[in-house]
Amino acid sequence: MKLILIRHGRTDWNVQGRVQGRTDIPLDETGRRQAAAVAQRLSGIRLNAIYASPLTRAHDTAKAVAAFHDCDIYVSEKLTEINFGAWEGKTGSELETQYASLWRDWNWILHPETCREMGAESADDILLRTLCCVQEILSAHPAEATVALVSHTMPIKLLTAYMIGLPAAKIRALKLANCSYTELDVVDADHAHLWVWNDTSHLHGACLQKGEAL
Repeated sequence: MKLILIRHGRTDWNVQGRVQGRTDIPLDETGRRQAAAVAQRLSGIRLNAIYASPLTRAHDTAKAVAAFHDCDIYVSEKLTEINFGAWEGKTGSELETQYASLWRDWNWILHPETCREMGAESADDILLRTLCCVQEILSAHPAEATVALVSHTMPIKLLTAYMIGLPAAKIRALKLANCSYTELDVVDADHAHLWVWNDTSHLHGACLQKGEAL
């Protein structure tokens, strides 16, 4: 099965560098243009299904993609972004100042104890629910199907890293732009070949804003 992983379009909080997490921030004007651009890129691919996070920024990106395809959007809570708890709405610089040790540890380790202390999900929490969604997709669609997942930074990074054997502690070295295109050729629920990572060639006319506030 081919999985096409799309990160949602840009939001105002992405521009401001604020931690979004589960906070339901909509796409900004550039984000809407980015969604239209990635939708146009996928218009020439036959999609058998589209799965999306319920958060507005992801679901609206998925709706732009779905406009070119005769298939439904399956909304899954398992694809939503990391729950940051009390950290949501703060910038990275604010967190670095107010919670220096926790911020450093979370940024590079995502250790369960560190995440519990800050009231957030751990990497294991996020990966487990994301893999559950992938298993459901593999069970629901034939092996030759092409399925698009519209999600967020952490689920996409953790899923990709796991499927290609990269340790979760290394994912901060992976950059993932808004409305980027990533493609996996899935062997089974635990293994995949990575064909494309973080491709943004379709966004050059959409005023791409670099950066990856969660």
